[in-house]
Amino acid sequence: MIDRLKRPVFLFTKYVNVKSFLLLYSCELGGINMLEIKNVSKSYDKKKLAIKDISMSLEPGDLYGFVGPNGAGKTTLIKSIAGIIGYDSGTITLDGYVINKNPIDFKKLLAYIPDHPDLYESLSGRQFIDFVADAFAVSLERRNELITKYATEFEMLEALDKPISTYSHGMKQKAALIAALVHE
Repeated sequence: MIDRLKRPVFLFTKYVNVKSFLLLYSCELGGINMLEIKNVSKSYDKKKLAIKDISMSLEPGDLYGFVGPNGAGKTTLIKSIAGIIGYDSGTITLDGYVINKNPIDFKKLLAYIPDHPDLYESLSGRQFIDFVADAFAVSLERRNELITKYATEFEMLEALDKPISTYSHGMKQKAALIAALVHE
């Protein structure tokens, strides 16, 4: 389906009954360790740690899944990696950039796609993807090439010019994924 990517780390969340599943995919960007997490801890109330002293390295092509009960810290770790929430101690490095020291450069290399992506429902899928491509300065020629490629692979080509408000949940996820893939 999708060839070996030279793109950001993709973070997905999928909730199944009482347990959650989180997926981390690391791809080639040419760095030393694609994603390195060292001794990261996070507490919400300064008493109980949501994540405690987590360390791991992802090399290009690695695929990690986190499975566990609600409250185990999976989403907290993913949101810390994505820069959505802060963490109390440790370091998170992506292709040489530390999120706390270089948040903009770090986030340029990352795509975060939650189970329920927030999309502008008044826009068409194409308009939303163009919006994301503009934010990441993807040329018009390259974005059109990538949009066509991924929309075809995800069977979304005919739906791209329809309002996102008419999309099913799965179609919204596909639109978010295409937007993430287009921002090289």
